Amino acid sequence: MDQDLALLSVALFQDAFIYFLQTWDACLLESLQLVTRFMLPESDEGTKGPENEEKQNGISKEEKPRGKKRASSEGLLQPVKLGKSELYKVPTNEELSHLKETENLFHSNLLRLQIEELLKEVTLKEKRKQRINAFLHEISAMLKNVPEVPARDITDQSWLPTGVKVPILQIPFKVKGKFHFLPPAEVKVVGSYLLGTCIKPEVNVDVAVIMPKEVFQEKDNLNQRYHRKRALYLAHLAQHLAETHRFGSVAFAYLNGNHLKPIVLLQPQGRKGGSEGLLKLLLSLISNWFACSCLLLRPDRKLVRSILCRHPGVAEPPTPHYNNSILWDLVMETNLLYLSEAASAFRGFQDGVALLKVWLRQRELHQGLGCFNGFMASMLVGYLLATHKISKMMSAYQVLRNALHFLATTDLTTSGISLSKDKEPSLPSLTDFHQASQVVFVDSSGLVNLCADMTANTYKQVQFEARQSMEILDDTTVDGFQLLFMTQKPLLRTFDHVFHLRHVSKLQAACQKMQLLNALMDRGGNYVAAVLPFFLSLLERGLARRLVLLAHRLPQTPPWPIHVDPPKHKDVGSLSFGLLLNLDFANSVLERGPEADQDEAMEFRQFWGERSELRRFQDGAICEAVLWDAANLCQKRLVPEQIIRHILKLHLDIPETSISYTGALLEPLIKLGREPAGTGEEDMVSLIRSYDDLSRKLWHLEGMPLTVTAVQGAHPALCYTDTFPPVPVKPDYTFHGKFKDRASFLPVAEKPCPAYVAPIKVICQMEGSGQWPRDKEAIQRIKAAFQLQLAEILNQQHHLLCRPAATYTDIHKVIVLGAESLPARTHWPFHPLRIFDPQKILVLIPSLLFPNRLQQQYPAFSGSCRLAKRWINAQLLSDSLTEEAVDLLAAFLFLSPAPFTAPSSPQVGFLRFLHLLATFDWKNSLLLVNLNGDLKGEPAEGMKFPFVLIFLGSADHNTMASLLQMAFRPPLDLYDVLIHLNPKQVPRYLEAVDRPTMSFYRGMLKSSSTTKTISFPVVDYDPVQCYLQELREAFSDFALFFYDKYGGDVIGVLWKPSAFEPQPFKVSNVKGRMISRVSSQPTVVPNVEAILEDFKILGEGLVKTLEARTEKWSI
Repeated sequence: MDQDLALLSVALFQDAFIYFLQTWDACLLESLQLVTRFMLPESDEGTKGPENEEKQNGISKEEKPRGKKRASSEGLLQPVKLGKSELYKVPTNEELSHLKETENLFHSNLLRLQIEELLKEVTLKEKRKQRINAFLHEISAMLKNVPEVPARDITDQSWLPTGVKVPILQIPFKVKGKFHFLPPAEVKVVGSYLLGTCIKPEVNVDVAVIMPKEVFQEKDNLNQRYHRKRALYLAHLAQHLAETHRFGSVAFAYLNGNHLKPIVLLQPQGRKGGSEGLLKLLLSLISNWFACSCLLLRPDRKLVRSILCRHPGVAEPPTPHYNNSILWDLVMETNLLYLSEAASAFRGFQDGVALLKVWLRQRELHQGLGCFNGFMASMLVGYLLATHKISKMMSAYQVLRNALHFLATTDLTTSGISLSKDKEPSLPSLTDFHQASQVVFVDSSGLVNLCADMTANTYKQVQFEARQSMEILDDTTVDGFQLLFMTQKPLLRTFDHVFHLRHVSKLQAACQKMQLLNALMDRGGNYVAAVLPFFLSLLERGLARRLVLLAHRLPQTPPWPIHVDPPKHKDVGSLSFGLLLNLDFANSVLERGPEADQDEAMEFRQFWGERSELRRFQDGAICEAVLWDAANLCQKRLVPEQIIRHILKLHLDIPETSISYTGALLEPLIKLGREPAGTGEEDMVSLIRSYDDLSRKLWHLEGMPLTVTAVQGAHPALCYTDTFPPVPVKPDYTFHGKFKDRASFLPVAEKPCPAYVAPIKVICQMEGSGQWPRDKEAIQRIKAAFQLQLAEILNQQHHLLCRPAATYTDIHKVIVLGAESLPARTHWPFHPLRIFDPQKILVLIPSLLFPNRLQQQYPAFSGSCRLAKRWINAQLLSDSLTEEAVDLLAAFLFLSPAPFTAPSSPQVGFLRFLHLLATFDWKNSLLLVNLNGDLKGEPAEGMKFPFVLIFLGSADHNTMASLLQMAFRPPLDLYDVLIHLNPKQVPRYLEAVDRPTMSFYRGMLKSSSTTKTISFPVVDYDPVQCYLQELREAFSDFALFFYDKYGGDVIGVLWKPSAFEPQPFKVSNVKGRMISRVSSQPTVVPNVEAILEDFKILGEGLVKTLEARTEKWSI
């Protein structure tokens, strides 16, 4: 039955939803950008958007694929027409070999074609290479003609023009030595462009400027003398190049985020300057420089004296990161030669590295200090080739698979690797590198650790992504190409919780508190890089088993003009951290420690501080423990936030105001404001208990003509997917009148509309009987008699207040735990009813079952689905996209989460829901919700294309949270007419996005009230829905009506264009129209003034004002 539901799910997407997806894409993207914007640090805001996302995907706007496929006016893809000779052409030997290779290596021909087209799209064309080569010759000539500067003290920088600043933080300023600028000894093209692994859209061409040996003296490797001279050399080059006026811009930047290694960025001039790419000037050393003293640059040597950091009393520690930064410039040419040899006569090397680069970009792993960039990807493939894990006969796809397999199965944090074949004893060993760095990957010289700046957490993330990617490639039921290379994985959609450290300057004091002055000296004063490894280990210890993965994003320092001082460490922006949670332990409120008499107890108390206390457990043990404050599930989801804020304050003195946590910013939108303010999970659990109790009573009723065989809840709250679950109510007598002949309340006209009381619908199935009449009217009468008898028996046997009707019975159920009243409504669709409405039963029953199962497996499903429904309603689309369709869309995010993991928080589930709506190709693709996982392999693959044809043929924290509400406000400028409602007559106004300051639980008493309920409350009374129904019945030929049923105070009206076309003068066309005075023939056109007046008359007392936007339409 669940499979039938998945197949029928397409029918739930009504025509209005298709219209919405075609016309209101901007609304979706705007909501997604708003939500993402306020969850990201300020420095990241400028990098988001559809244009940048398209660039990240590896395709620029100017270079979109230009195939021969035709697109119809409706945006549907059409097949390419081939001639008869092309269709029946005999395959060549090359084509047969190609097909055989595809059969052996790929899941399908499509995957191979997709990879080949991607490589064509991201690699540089020959014409562009020619333009770049011509431009590089000009650059080389310019650099060799830079004038010499006489020798001066390093601190004497008066020779530099005032328009150029030294691109390094000169702290302390006084450094010994003299600087003598000489023209470059050599200029070489290096990096990915030379190797043929450079990819679009960000074409970066690296140019190595070899500094002459005479610029340096013997002891320039001490105390940042080398780095200071390097920066002065770079400043003079930048000043000379800027004076040529050949470039659109000349700027400084940091190489891979390392503030000791500035570079020059050259942007070619002119409108088409981008075709030459962005040129990076990297400074390098002659390979034999320092050759005689390489031992001085080993990771266990100390080359920075403590006076640099003004702590002369501290013992001189080794400076492995400082030493490594000098060695990078020394071995640049050596590593380039190594990669050139590996790539020679090996096309799979170039294409494989290109695929790896795209893969890294989509996961945002290629930028910043300690990143896994394209150079490391090239070196990794070179290592696999050297160790015979790949061969030169392999294709790009095989290279990619082997590289991902290696990353997934090899832990470089414990077992480093080396490209060096030299067994010289004087070279540092892998053990030496492991003592100095968390991740070890030694280059071909045996001197440089390529991953020296990488944290263990970054490598673990690379490992995690590689394992996921291998699973995707091995899964034949998913589109691996789309998931690996075309889907971005930003921090907010990848991780369950994200937080930002906004004031990174707080880490400067943490260095002293955590005694990290040696690391600070090794990092050249960069306190962010010095503290980060210890910061991460602190978080991992505090969160422990709650974590699956902890990732971080260092801010990318943007380029700065050459006349501006380099940015300080505190100016880089916010540090971002992502938490991938373990659902088994993430919401636990108790952190159990060691027993009080164990040695570890003291360490536990020191780590947790005053939050640690002795507790006795049920097994009799007395242990140290930490209990976190959480009264409901909403607060339990934020236990990780409490832990992070506590340990950062305790150990690093970071105040809570410096932490921006975005774990549950959207959840206030599904709260009702009760204390304690939960998100309704407890209400739904209490409701299900009451439902179970009622079910047992219905099963055991005595005296009924037919026995109840099954009871099934038919309300979203019973499936954990109701946006605002019904709550127990007690009616206020002052707001209600009373019927004289029955125990039921009645709204009073003089009072505001009472708060909405939702009935909980329950479907009861009876045992079969052959005595049912065949006449439809007779069946309805017998059903009414059953309702009367049911109400009487429930009242007699269980003392329940019941109100029977012809097709249902209202039962006033009392929840035992809270002694509060809750209305339930039972429906009786006997088996003969299927004759009249079989489709409703077939679709309804399974749709009530699968959310329960998903909620048991994925606790975040309920919150994600409810946020999605809240957004759909906030956009006034509740009548266009059914609740069942939203449930299925939310289910798809959990059942088919690749390339992500299943959401573990409602927030990330909702963000992926928005992204799915905004980016999925609804016209040309089928969204298959595989509820039971029964559809695998060829059946699932074969369903897509024929089914698509059927489908297409049918057609501060509080401030941040308040700003996020903008994504839930509908774009009202789309509508032709706005009907503003009186909030006092909107019964669900408390559920609105912009809620009232005072409570709108009108006509209902607090739960603490002792008033007994002796009459039925007003159930399912919503005058706005009644008004909408009348509008649609009367004016559906003229307009579409849109409304947010969750407390909306405005109804949007869109005129139907076809309704304004003149119609022949007939009796059937007179309704709502008047005779046209323009046409010579007797025709009628809509009488808009009369229609608008009717809107007011029908909504008298409910309609506040009516706004006709005549500038948007004309008759």
